[in-house]
Amino acid sequence: MKRVHKDLTSAAFVLAFSAPLFGCPSDGPSTDDRLPYRDEWQTVADVDFVHTSADGVEIGTISIGGRLTNDNFANRGDVIVNFDGPANKILIEMRRFTQTTSQDAADIDFENLSLWAFNSSLGRPQDQDPEDDCVASGWQSSCEIRVYYDGLSQLSRAGADLRVTLPPDYRYELSVETEDNVADDDYFNRGDVCISNLFATADVTPQSGNVWVSMNPNTTPTPTCSDEEIARCENWTNDDGMGNDVPAPWDPTCGCINHGSLDIGNRDSSASNITVDVPTALWASIRAENTGEMQSSAGDHCEAVVELPNVEYDATGNDFPWQVSAASNYPGEPAVSGAGYFVKLESSECGPVAHTDSPDEFVGLGNGDEQESEERGNIRICNGCITQSCDELIP
Repeated sequence: MKRVHKDLTSAAFVLAFSAPLFGCPSDGPSTDDRLPYRDEWQTVADVDFVHTSADGVEIGTISIGGRLTNDNFANRGDVIVNFDGPANKILIEMRRFTQTTSQDAADIDFENLSLWAFNSSLGRPQDQDPEDDCVASGWQSSCEIRVYYDGLSQLSRAGADLRVTLPPDYRYELSVETEDNVADDDYFNRGDVCISNLFATADVTPQSGNVWVSMNPNTTPTPTCSDEEIARCENWTNDDGMGNDVPAPWDPTCGCINHGSLDIGNRDSSASNITVDVPTALWASIRAENTGEMQSSAGDHCEAVVELPNVEYDATGNDFPWQVSAASNYPGEPAVSGAGYFVKLESSECGPVAHTDSPDEFVGLGNGDEQESEERGNIRICNGCITQSCDELIP
């Protein structure tokens, strides 16, 4: 576990209002020798993940990350989810970080940070029912993947990145939430989120971290329906009243109406760039918007764009460059307008966000205004635009 540290002298332009919008209060300039430290990825769980059986759905939901709760359980870092693992297995990795005065002190912090994975209310691991232990007793529906700090309260600058590898045939509900590591004005380490090969329903809540989601090329509007059920709905016919069968794909009576969704929305007074790579043939309803109130009056704004073929824009919801309401590959009546796989993307602000993505980019104590900054709040829905892996996007 080697500390990586490099001083950067290039300054980035940061608007005066960026700190109150997207930073967190601090105790003022640092006066000690505290520096950021981060260890390597370490496997903390590699267990069975049997999500379906002859009796039905065994694991319907999985939750990853979360905010500070009861002075604990905040990962405050990046979350990566890859749907490319072995069948019926889940792999969980952690990369711990902290800010302190030496490697020895950092190692102590790392020892106190561990995986919390239970199907129960948040609390000390030793107080949990052993049957709720998702690692020791087998993975269960509604298990949470959190970071636990063994102490009276979690250190304000300590947390962990999480990387979770799931089987590609998991089709049910995934929830991801993270927050930024911004206790120190010199080190705004935002909690980014990246999901690859998604063929499920997902809900993502960052603070000011960026979000990338690439969907499985074969994603269907109803991920939890079988291939046979989907084929029946795609080839559904109705009687035209004259004894003739006429095509009626995705008629609501076809029996497969469990439409999937991807809902990404950061918290109030925060801005995230959101990029979603969507299959060109997927029937999807799209709502994307930056809800920041200053865009119209300021004259400078973020954008929400759709770069897909076969897109029909709705009559309302497309009044400004920062909002989009549309459908891709709508099969036509009698399919329900506004149904299909629902892609809802929202950033609550548009503006500059200062960020330091890793310890090797730390600008040094007292140099917080030299951190890189970029406009965040832009939303992009496209196909083939995410060409890098999550590990490349979030190194």
